[in-house]
Amino acid sequence: MAEPLFLEERRRVILDQIEQKGRVTVKELSETLDVSEVTIRQDLRALQDQGLLDRTYGGAVARGGGANNLKELSFNIRQMKMRRQKDAIAAAAAAMIRDGYSIALDSSTTVCSLIPFLSRFERLTVVTNSLVIAHSFLSDENPDTRVLVVGGRLRRDAISVVGMPESVPNINLNLGFFSARGFAQSVGVSEIDPDEVAVKRAMMARCVQPIFLIDGSKWGQISPYTIVPAAEIRHIITSDDAPADQIEYSRAMGIRVDVVRA
Repeated sequence: MAEPLFLEERRRVILDQIEQKGRVTVKELSETLDVSEVTIRQDLRALQDQGLLDRTYGGAVARGGGANNLKELSFNIRQMKMRRQKDAIAAAAAAMIRDGYSIALDSSTTVCSLIPFLSRFERLTVVTNSLVIAHSFLSDENPDTRVLVVGGRLRRDAISVVGMPESVPNINLNLGFFSARGFAQSVGVSEIDPDEVAVKRAMMARCVQPIFLIDGSKWGQISPYTIVPAAEIRHIITSDDAPADQIEYSRAMGIRVDVVRA
């Protein structure tokens, strides 16, 4: 059975469906999201009150605004989603790091799952826009780790710093670990915030080997802003719940896809 969606996430899915189709019905949303029709009607009523859709008999239709006006899921909620998959992916990613490496780490919850694995390495240089990752190095476990934080403004929902991609240090990085809200062969890896995308691109440009950590739920998903197109992706680490046909298609495109067991 699939994990139940949190309220904010469920309502984002509803708005995404409306944006794609123009209209939705209570019955189809109830079946798709595996919740009662009463719950769906409550969701539609709340979204209408926010001015994000118009309710109709048995469903709802699009109104100006849409999914991007619904507040992004908080960091803590997103961190708990797909927990086992993220931990397994992070373990595989950490196995690629060596003492003395310089690495980039973005602010995604998947990349933040690397934190428990980093204490075993010596003389790391970490470039990040994640305040969660930066804060994790304040302990005495990694006294010789150098942490360089990208400058800019605070993005509260992601606990990240964005807005100044030019502040990414001008150093060569052995590896970079990045995630995204979606991956589809048609658009590549994509995100919901353009400022976050700009920082990711700037860090990727400094990496000898950028690697995307994409759990199975992200495959086939498309967000508004492309980080890099599929043709430029070299390496993905994913979980074993990712769709097998899309994995094989990606490999046929020349992308290395490592699949880990959650």
